[in-house]
Amino acid sequence: MLRSPRSASSPLALVALVAANVVPLVGVVWFGWSLKALLVAYWLESGVVGLLNVPKILAASGSGDGGSSITATINGRQVDLSPPENPRDGFHFYQSSVPIAGFFLVHYGVFWAVHGVFVWTLDAFAVGGVGGVPVIPVLLAAGATLLSHGGSFVVNFVGHQEYRTISPGKQMSEPYRRVIVLHLTIIFGAFLVGASGAPVAALVVMVFVKTILDVGAHLREHAQARKRAKNRRETATETEILDARDTSA
Repeated sequence: MLRSPRSASSPLALVALVAANVVPLVGVVWFGWSLKALLVAYWLESGVVGLLNVPKILAASGSGDGGSSITATINGRQVDLSPPENPRDGFHFYQSSVPIAGFFLVHYGVFWAVHGVFVWTLDAFAVGGVGGVPVIPVLLAAGATLLSHGGSFVVNFVGHQEYRTISPGKQMSEPYRRVIVLHLTIIFGAFLVGASGAPVAALVVMVFVKTILDVGAHLREHAQARKRAKNRRETATETEILDARDTSA
């Protein structure tokens, strides 16, 4: 019998997420990070989220979450977003999901590039000053984000077998829910902070709001995975009962 996936988020992954969000806070309070430095750090973070979603799509093998009935037009042809046939019990990349991952890379890449254009040209239409970008510290913040999300990938998605609870099509859409809401809030906040002259207090508030949204999205994501895992276990149990009845009949 297949092992049931566990999907409650690891406390360690949550702590790592909060720690990664503390890095920009330290940058603002102790190293004088500007508004633009914050926006660049958050833009790089959205790139990390999209990049790590590619192996998730390739490994997703679950069903029953609405992903099996979705199709997309890729290079002029319809591509099925359903889970792979005869999925393996262990973590595995499926060749059938490569077109889905490719479609995501192009679509999300365009979204990320447009977001980047806004961030890097913010000076042109900002009401107040936005400041410069300290390259090394911002890259360190991006590295902390990579460690945080990468750790969650290893612990939750692989270790807790969340890949068995979600289809490739469903997984393809996951980053958009988190990133779009998060960064619309950040962009709106950036205009308000810029208009006020980007004082340290306003930047700190912006970091706190972003952190709260990030933690909420993380908990919601894994709560949904926990629900899918529960449904999967119940379905498997019902199937086993029916099989046992058929065998004894």
